[in-house]
Amino acid sequence: MPRAVILSAVVLLLAGCIAPPAGPVGRADQTPGLSLQETFARDLRFIYEEIRDNYVNLAYKEEMLGFDWDELYARYSAGLAQVRTEKEFFRLASRFLSELRDGHVALGPYRGLPEVERQLYDFDPALKNLFTVRLVEGVPIIAETRLPLLPVGSEILTLSGIPFLELLEEASRHFCYGATEQAVAARVLANGLYLHYLALISHPFPGELEITFRTPEGRRGDCRFSVPSAAQAGRALPEGDPYPSCVLEDGIARIAVPSFEVEPKEFRIRLEQIAAELKGADVEGVILDLRGNSGGNESFRELLSYLVREETVVATYRYRRSPRMGQVYRLRPLYETLLGRRIRGAREEGYSAWYCWKVKPSREEFFRSRPVVVLTDRLVFSSADRFVGAVLEHDLAVVVGTEVACTGHGLPTGVLLPSGKYVLSYGFQELRDAQFGPLEGQVKQPQVFAEQTLADYHRGVDTALTRAMDLLREKR
Repeated sequence: MPRAVILSAVVLLLAGCIAPPAGPVGRADQTPGLSLQETFARDLRFIYEEIRDNYVNLAYKEEMLGFDWDELYARYSAGLAQVRTEKEFFRLASRFLSELRDGHVALGPYRGLPEVERQLYDFDPALKNLFTVRLVEGVPIIAETRLPLLPVGSEILTLSGIPFLELLEEASRHFCYGATEQAVAARVLANGLYLHYLALISHPFPGELEITFRTPEGRRGDCRFSVPSAAQAGRALPEGDPYPSCVLEDGIARIAVPSFEVEPKEFRIRLEQIAAELKGADVEGVILDLRGNSGGNESFRELLSYLVREETVVATYRYRRSPRMGQVYRLRPLYETLLGRRIRGAREEGYSAWYCWKVKPSREEFFRSRPVVVLTDRLVFSSADRFVGAVLEHDLAVVVGTEVACTGHGLPTGVLLPSGKYVLSYGFQELRDAQFGPLEGQVKQPQVFAEQTLADYHRGVDTALTRAMDLLREKR
């Protein structure tokens, strides 16, 4: 049997062994007779030790952010003396993890025990569909609403008597979802997590909510509603297509790329369809609109293949040789080596060798033959920020929008805490750029900074998109 066939068979066999598990690893420890306080203390210590012994970027974070993990644990452990409820424990443990400022590190209720999630977040999730809030020049604006007394375009001032910006700030500390305060706030708003935080500080969640607002004309008003009845009107709409879509306007093709959490093969087919359609049109420029893209998998490399002109290393990565890595991903380094991803680089004690992601040019020249703008915002995350970073590093297109807070992790995996109530998730793969420069927590600036302005918002103008289209028109 040819060596290539044998190698391919081995790679296929390994592929089934190195994918992230469907559920959390580990098991609950049902030691009888533990008090609630002892259970809290055991879970917090587990979090501390799990991160200490397995988190791939702990030393880097300690140096970059100027903390000592052992000292942080001692401080938060002392805070357990004031903790009496599951909500209070969850707030404290989540705040402890937020010190890492890593969007791939999170604590959540174990979905196998839905009563835990209901206890923490004792409100109907449909509430998150009643209205959406967006920060525009630092002002929280009602962007969409199903509440007739809450005008679109108004500034939200308070929610349930709490100044909204204060609630947003506290929620952002709890759900630390990125490297910059602005990025975290944008993601908390996009996911409605301020309601989750309101639930954590309420005992129980209010049966009635009141929103005070100020219209663009300066008129103040309030909107009071019953939570149970309003939730009935907030049922989620069907989710949109996660694959790329294209709109052609005035010779400019705007391709929306809402997610990379898609099947790479289907993603590639959709790109091929779009390219084929555009070939028959009069297209003078292309906008790749990644705004709101929170990443997903390696399908971002399919899109990069339309932009690179030669085989390009778009990222390097390694693993920490830790107990949990050995348990969950023991065969991963072998798999990477067999795929030919190993690359030369200084190997540190306690870490694997270095590997890399390479992108080969697509045979399709359509995008390379026209000016391309990549449109980005603060919601761009994970593999989506790696796409934008690679575009900037290799000068593949003009990036327009806001700064991008980079993440340097992959393979996010859940670990069950001893109580069996919570899951700790963190990444096992440390991602760096082609020159082995750290990505986690770094901020990359676009070539052209463009952010939505209040004046444009109230005129119905998309500031960043308009700037991108103007740039392409200038190149005609």
